[in-house]
Amino acid sequence: MSFSEFFKKSLMSFFIIVTCVTLVIAVLGLIYEPDRRFGYDAYFSPFIFGLIGVVPSFATYSKRELTIRQMIIRKILQLSVLEAMILSFGYLMDIMYGPMMFAVAGAVFAVFLVVHFFSYAIDYREATRLNAELKVFQER
Repeated sequence: MSFSEFFKKSLMSFFIIVTCVTLVIAVLGLIYEPDRRFGYDAYFSPFIFGLIGVVPSFATYSKRELTIRQMIIRKILQLSVLEAMILSFGYLMDIMYGPMMFAVAGAVFAVFLVVHFFSYAIDYREATRLNAELKVFQER
């Protein structure tokens, strides 16, 4: 995978992560701190978490094709770094504490799965389209 393809894929992941993080923040906020009010600066937090969410994806970048085992190991490393970065950031910024940390850890895992599901679906659709075009080209 070229770096430009990797960058486009990372950008797509960023927007999916931001959308999911916004939803998670809203749901967990209503559960753990329903009376808390925010200023306009709070609108930046999903983007910050989205950026934090994309940075660990560089663990999966490789110029050569990875084996399934190598990719699984890198995905586990990516998830571990992602969990550590988000929980550390939340704790250091004093926006996560106690039982909320466990809920956020679970939500990060769920968002990780959702992002990978959507990425897979987009890749699958693109591969299907390319295969159909290739079949038409071969029949000529």
